[in-house]
Amino acid sequence: MKMLKIKTVSSLVLSLLSICLIPSISIADDHGDNKQTGPRTSAIESFYCSYAKNKDMGDLLKTAAVWDEWADDNFPAAYTAYVLSPVVATESDFPFDVVWLGVAKDQQTLGKINDTWLAKGVDMKKKFDAVSPCNSHGYLTSIEARPYPNLGKMGYLQIQSCQYNNGKSLADLMAADMKWTAWMDETGMPGGIYRWLPAVGSPRGDKTNFYNVYVTDSLAQRGVAHDMMVAGGFAVRDGMYDDIAVCDNPRIWHAQPVGGKSAD
Repeated sequence: MKMLKIKTVSSLVLSLLSICLIPSISIADDHGDNKQTGPRTSAIESFYCSYAKNKDMGDLLKTAAVWDEWADDNFPAAYTAYVLSPVVATESDFPFDVVWLGVAKDQQTLGKINDTWLAKGVDMKKKFDAVSPCNSHGYLTSIEARPYPNLGKMGYLQIQSCQYNNGKSLADLMAADMKWTAWMDETGMPGGIYRWLPAVGSPRGDKTNFYNVYVTDSLAQRGVAHDMMVAGGFAVRDGMYDDIAVCDNPRIWHAQPVGGKSAD
């Protein structure tokens, strides 16, 4: 289901990445009376990895299970991780097998977690490198446009990379998102929507302004939304977004939660 008017634009960064989607999410600050105002945001890190010889997802998940216990004992703050694998995509577009997506409350918290990983995670990293070494690492910020109700569980991410048209910005996108998500609510369209903003680590030539991320708990649920788009949703959407951005073709990724550290 395309959420914006689509034109093909080249982008090397993974339609990326970095969760059950969920990325963005769930670690929004909402404790007691200190409820966050404005859209929920979170920090994301993404690692792009390929399997070592004779290794596969089963080996990666076994290693991730060991890491899960390690993270509980060592990470200074909450962090949730997912492994993303392509489901509907063209293999030649992505020179890697999986994406490791990590989510933290904000960039400062993610920085503290990475400091701990660099200081204490040498042996754990060797275990990962023996199964699925990663050659790229990036940071992103996620903005929640429409909440996904099943945060932290397995799901599917439909992702496209997008660029703003001349004179358009995040403010225009967020204004259109409010109208579009209201229409989704009124019509009962399933799924959550997130905007991932590249921060650090993207290829020098990449011009992506944001990733359009649509989240569902199954491919069938995604299909319901797509059928609704064909039945009139595309026309409604195009009128609301009014050429705010151009996006490349969407791909679908399966997001498998693999643990991390829970909030205290």
